[in-house]
Amino acid sequence: MPEELIPIVLFISIAAVAIFRPLTTRIGKVIERSYEKKSIGQDPQVQRIMQLMERLVDRMDRLEDRVDFTERVLERQRMQAQLTEGRLADESEREPDESRGRRRDTY
Repeated sequence: MPEELIPIVLFISIAAVAIFRPLTTRIGKVIERSYEKKSIGQDPQVQRIMQLMERLVDRMDRLEDRVDFTERVLERQRMQAQLTEGRLADESEREPDESRGRRRDTY
């Protein structure tokens, strides 16, 4: 008797696969589509928050650029002020007659 069951079980298994395979693939496709719709069509609040975040990041980038530019300008002004102060200090150390009009190097 068990030897007669082997072909019957094999035949039933092949029939089950042939019948249920299209059904399971269709169910799988429906599940995939529903997942894609969820990921594409997110909640309007979430989309609005994402847009606001993108705008904030853009504004922060622009502000960072402005701060960098301002720091460079201020650094240049500081350097020029230090150079000017250094020249004024050098000129004040000289004698008054020597600093105005006369050349130090005479041949």
